[in-house]
Amino acid sequence: MKSLYDCFLQLGISCQVEARQSLLRAGEVAQRLYLIEKGCARLCVIDSSGRETSTQFFFEGDVVGSLESLLTGNPSGQYLVTMEACHLRVIDAAQLMKQAQSDTNLHADLHALTQRRLIHYVNLYTSAIADSPTQRYLALQATHQQQLARIPLHILAAYLGVSAVHLSRIRRKLKSASGLDAI
Repeated sequence: MKSLYDCFLQLGISCQVEARQSLLRAGEVAQRLYLIEKGCARLCVIDSSGRETSTQFFFEGDVVGSLESLLTGNPSGQYLVTMEACHLRVIDAAQLMKQAQSDTNLHADLHALTQRRLIHYVNLYTSAIADSPTQRYLALQATHQQQLARIPLHILAAYLGVSAVHLSRIRRKLKSASGLDAI
């Protein structure tokens, strides 16, 4: 991913964005990629009832954007929203793609980024079918312990497919089962 990060440093524009700001709305065609230097953001969908469900969280060092929209030129089905105030590097996707045509390392990095996102979504889909909310929470805890504290409870609960009350019960049950004070 070195070539991609180098490209962000060379061509990207630095910007500050407040918490809860939309970087992309569903229905818009994505035209930018973002490198999170500080802060966190999420991709989410909003159903017909107005209920939000996050599909992925992004933290420092992550590159985020609606890749499917960037690659197809079709409108995104997701919103990209900051969860904290963010310091970002923003790059125009057309400029990045043009650069990737002549830079095989950058092209390989973009391909790897797309593969990672595909794998994430396959795992998310499989976990939603096969695992209980408690199992999904424990898996997140095992891989993203530090980041979990930065995700508001109601957003994390929707990601896991449960209510905030149910997630509180899961956390309380895990806490009492392990004898730990903080989960």
